[in-house]
Amino acid sequence: MTSAQPGHWLDRRRLDLACGLSLLTRLPSIWLAPPADRDSTRPWPLGRSIWCWPVIATLIGALTGSVLAALRMVHVPPLAAAGLALACQSILTGGLHEDGLADMADGCGGSTPERRLAIMRDSHVGSYGVMALGLSLLVRAAALAALPIWASIGVCATTACLARMAMLLVPALVPPARANGLARMLSPLPFPSLWGAVFVAVGVMTCLSVLAYGHAGLSLWAFLALMAAPAGIGCATAALVALCARRLLGGFTGDVLGCCAVVAECLLLSFYAALA
Repeated sequence: MTSAQPGHWLDRRRLDLACGLSLLTRLPSIWLAPPADRDSTRPWPLGRSIWCWPVIATLIGALTGSVLAALRMVHVPPLAAAGLALACQSILTGGLHEDGLADMADGCGGSTPERRLAIMRDSHVGSYGVMALGLSLLVRAAALAALPIWASIGVCATTACLARMAMLLVPALVPPARANGLARMLSPLPFPSLWGAVFVAVGVMTCLSVLAYGHAGLSLWAFLALMAAPAGIGCATAALVALCARRLLGGFTGDVLGCCAVVAECLLLSFYAALA
């Protein structure tokens, strides 16, 4: 990955999008970067790119919801359709956040912060990690299966966006646990980019909530509550994960961020399924 030189505003935004796409998906992203940055040897501006993470997450969620809705419309059983939609999402993202969840769960078995960090670096998945992955897939599949077809795309896009936004709040609450890796690249967190991500996430949530529930005839207060509750769930999840990371590890790592995203998505999907 490479670093942006001072240049045109559009070139910087293109590089941000390429950086975010390369991290959050397995899609080719080099074509998005400006030509001058494609062959450079310096790191891409990961911290600066966080403003676009909710945008990319929204597209991931919309694709997941589209697969779910399409399968439901051809009478695939709800739970099978949910499992296939999650499989497509995992292929698209490479299971990045699920890997973080499994590593974080395994790390909880250590007795000291140093031992926990060492366990989390191990590429093998232990029993705690397997249980965490299984439970997270069970919760998400059951919640997706309970969604009405007409809400599938909007709900999946909203939850994906808010889950990645929650993930971004963790570096704003706790310091890095290691002096290298993803955590160091996001610390200190550039607050203009963070506020940009918040603005994008609120805009996405507002638009998708109108599209998904605008026909339901909700009062203004009910609609505002419908927006405030998911935002509160995302913030509470970020705060809880940040607290656990500080106590168990002394700070956050990339695995902690992935864990936060998956936990937030489980809770948010469960919330929307309860409304169905």
